[in-house]
Amino acid sequence: MLQRKIGLAIASLALAVASASANAAVLFQNLGTSAPPASVGTHTLTPFDQAPQAAIANLTNVSTIPGSPIGGTLGISPASNKRVIGNGWATWSHGYTGVVYYNNGGTSATLTLPAGTKAFYFYVASDSFGLYNFTAVTDSGTTSGAVPVEGQAGAGGFAFYSTAGETISSITVTVAGTSGFAIGEFGISGGATCASEGYTGTKLTWCQNICEKGYTGTTLNTWIHRWVDRYRDLPYCAVE
Repeated sequence: MLQRKIGLAIASLALAVASASANAAVLFQNLGTSAPPASVGTHTLTPFDQAPQAAIANLTNVSTIPGSPIGGTLGISPASNKRVIGNGWATWSHGYTGVVYYNNGGTSATLTLPAGTKAFYFYVASDSFGLYNFTAVTDSGTTSGAVPVEGQAGAGGFAFYSTAGETISSITVTVAGTSGFAIGEFGISGGATCASEGYTGTKLTWCQNICEKGYTGTTLNTWIHRWVDRYRDLPYCAVE
């Protein structure tokens, strides 16, 4: 009976992983001018800590933005100028009064996200008052399409999130019809990983081979068999 259950578990896990690979996608959600949500998709997001950002001298150009709750740093290119709403930047939306980063008159900016990012949001607003179209594209090619954002008290939120364990490495934002915009008010989720679930040693390595390396076919099945033969259960990514 145990062998039969293990065999069924292996078949179930292989099917689940194959299905996830076939349907893997990073999706976009337009947040509008509302305050940031607590979650997007199945991901709970945590806002960046504002304290280390506030500690940066105003009007300083920076290429990394501190405060990520999942570790690592958020990169921004080209280097952008730290401003504060009401002190170097006029308006935002939904009552936000914190730090933003002005791209010094450019028409684009690229965010390089901390490793392991599964979901991420940010807000943008143009330097000029008026309605301008912003487009954000992830490293996987998922695009927001053109989203109109009002420069006067109308900062718009953009969120991207994974649906099958993917990570998001970078997001490039462009604006049409004007130059110069600010980006800020970040939130992030790293999602569950083999390490965050507490696996160590051999169990960590095998979990990563099954859940995080993207293996398919014979290679994936080999690691599934090894896991079930030794541990008689399933790794976190296969447990409902």
